[in-house]
Formats: sequence, structure tokens, C-alpha cells
Amino acid sequence: MKHFIGKHTVFFFGVVEDINDPIQIGRVRVRCYGYHTDDKSQIPTDSLPWAIVLSPTDSASVSGVGETPSGLVQGSWVFGIFVDGERAQEPLVIGSIAGAPYESVDGSIGFNDPDENYPRYTKESDVNRLARGEQTKPYEPDGDINEPEDPYAAEYPFNRVMESVSGHVKEYDDTPDSERIRELHKSGTFYQVHPDGTVSTHIVRDRYTVVANDDSIHVSGDVRMIIDGNWDVDVKGDVSIDAKRIYLNRDNGDAWAAARLGDTADTGDAGTGSHFDTNSAGTDKIETGSGTVFIGK
Repeated sequence: MKHFIGKHTVFFFGVVEDINDPIQIGRVRVRCYGYHTDDKSQIPTDSLPWAIVLSPTDSASVSGVGETPSGLVQGSWVFGIFVDGERAQEPLVIGSIAGAPYESVDGSIGFNDPDENYPRYTKESDVNRLARGEQTKPYEPDGDINEPEDPYAAEYPFNRVMESVSGHVKEYDDTPDSERIRELHKSGTFYQVHPDGTVSTHIVRDRYTVVANDDSIHVSGDVRMIIDGNWDVDVKGDVSIDAKRIYLNRDNGDAWAAARLGDTADTGDAGTGSHFDTNSAGTDKIETGSGTVFIGK
């Protein structure tokens, strides 16, 4: 056998010009230096051969298991081999190459993104700015609940960043004494794990949570909730509150209420449920079978 894959290894460097694989297996079209001219009148983009993209071993690349497709974009610099050797018609992309583009994109010539989207900037590293120590996705902590400040203090090369084309971001930051995890949607919704294990979550729109069975929460410290609108609670069963006291403040901030739960000295008619009354001091009173709730002015 004279020819077989791997017998004559031929390497190439090139630029991705098309990522829209018609059979959707992650192939890309690459214009290769030394093999293809930059003159598109001689070799248009749609005449370039489709290149298979090699996946890492932590991606199964079968039946949708793993991370697919590749993260390459038009304008990515890539390195690979021609599996058919010097015939150079069956390219295989092994990996992409970061650089520091000097010139702006010109889609009219080869070795450029035809859609002129990439590179987005020139004369600086292609490595994500978040990974280079520049906070490009800042946020304002909520002062009403004393949310801690943004802990971002990344230093190169400790912050591993994945950013999608639209702007979704994942960060796994191993910067010493500033270790963080953050996952951010392009809308601004995110969660972040601070260096001390504190978690901040920002949701810029609505949140819906469905629990199909039981739900248990154990908070060792205090809980504070601020609701700018209304709070509606619909309980199909019973509500049981075991508390030392309950304080209900009215709008003027001066009103108070104390529930003496478990105090049987002044209870209402447990058989008929709670009732509302006003005592001689003019203090509103709700009596229940388990205690008395005073609402005073």
C-alpha cells in the first residue's frame, strides 16, 4: 500500500472562512497559507475543502455526548494536518491559535472572515480580557441588602474564561486569594461564588422555581427579604410558624405587633378560630388559639 492516512504527514496553518457545515458535523472551511491564494476570484471561499475538527478526549463526539460543535468562528487561526498528505484535499484541524491581530478584517480578500465580524479588535491579545485582568462584565451590588462588592481580582494566567459568540460567559478563576466561579447570561443575569464561598445571584427579569416534592431550607443566621411590590401566598394546607415573637410594622414605622405564641393566659376561642377585638387602651388585638397578636399604633 503506497498511500494511507498518516504515512505522509503534512501540516498547515490557515484561517477559518466558513463554519456553516451543511451536514452539521462541525466541519469548517480553512484557507491554508502556502496552499491557497488570498485572491477569492481564483479560489472563492465555497471552493475550499471542508476540514474535520478534532475534539478533545473529554468530548465523546458521538450521539450528542460532549461539547459540540467546536467554538471556532470565521476568522479563527487554526493549525492542522492534511490526512491525505501532499494531495492536501482532506484537512483536519487540530487546534486554534490566539494572536494579536494587527490589521482590521477585510472580508474581500482571503485569510479573513468574509462577514467581517472577527477579529473584533486589533493590536491586543486575542485572550479574553477577563482572563487578562480587565473586568469587562461589572455589576453594582445591591446596597439594600448589603451585598458584598464584586470580588473580581483576576490575574493572568489564572482565570479560565469561556465566552460565547453572543456574550454568555463562564469563569473559573484560580487567582490566589481571589478564587471565584461566575456564570453570566448576556442579559446580565448571573450567579457568582465569592472567594469565601458567599454566593451572589442577580436575575434581571422574572424567576420561576418548581419543586416536584419537598423543599427544605436551613439558614443558620438571619434572613432579610425586601419586596417592592406585593407578596401573595397561596397555601393549600396548613401554615405553622414556631417563633418567639412576630413584629408587624406599618408604613409609618412606629407601629408594632407582638405575638405571644404559646401564651395561654389570653387566648381566643380555639373552637371557632381567631377573632379581632379592640381593648380598652385602643390597641388592636387578634386572638388565636395559640396566643395573642397585638397591633398597636
